[in-house]
Amino acid sequence: MRTVGIDLSADRSKTAMAVVEWADGRAAVGPPALKCTDDRLLNELSGLRPGDRAGVDTPFGWPAEFVRAAGAHLAGAPWPGRGQDSERYRKDHLRYRRTDRVVRDQLSPVAPPLPAPFDRIGAMVARWAHLEDELNRRGVRVDRTGRGPIAEVYPKASRHRWELLDGPRRMDALLAAAPWLRCDEPAAHAYDASEHAFDALVCALTARAVARGLTARPKAAELGDARVEGWIHLPAPGSLALLPHPEDAAPTHPPTRAG
Repeated sequence: MRTVGIDLSADRSKTAMAVVEWADGRAAVGPPALKCTDDRLLNELSGLRPGDRAGVDTPFGWPAEFVRAAGAHLAGAPWPGRGQDSERYRKDHLRYRRTDRVVRDQLSPVAPPLPAPFDRIGAMVARWAHLEDELNRRGVRVDRTGRGPIAEVYPKASRHRWELLDGPRRMDALLAAAPWLRCDEPAAHAYDASEHAFDALVCALTARAVARGLTARPKAAELGDARVEGWIHLPAPGSLALLPHPEDAAPTHPPTRAG
């Protein structure tokens, strides 16, 4: 199978993609694609084969309360926060999706998600909304809960769960933690040179965790919000070692950049 990781940004120059091929208990890492255009991303995501998975680092939607509030303001209807403390309403209801609050409560203060409606994150969500609409038009239906071939992921949280958060993003540390990874020297240097490329690779690995059932999925009470707001797939602690097939033996020799 193949997993695709995308570190999305509203700025194309900061958008990167990584592809990992999985077979025989190992994973071959291809060179990163940098400065990805919408067409480049759409072609990759619409070309997913049966069994392939993709992980995208972006909120798949805005907080439902934020959308309701914006709609009320547009229509001149009563503001949903009327009668409430303005600052508390913004912080508690408009800034974060349900999935953001779940991840924040589990990982704060280490890796809290950024709020989807505010600052540059809102522009990134708008770019994803355009991509999602085009994918749906092409027949690639995006399930925002991540039950389809494309899931929302958060590489900083994945790195935390895999004990890779301390220190700079470095391929040496990743290869030591995942000795079944294979990456040639030029590609490894490219990932070291770009934090966006490295995060895209972590997204591709997290997509594999989603496929293996090693991430937290929304509970019944969370499913309704997840369907409209999106859902961050947070890997189980220590699950990095479980990404290859369980029947495949991990190599016993020291990790290497080339294999």
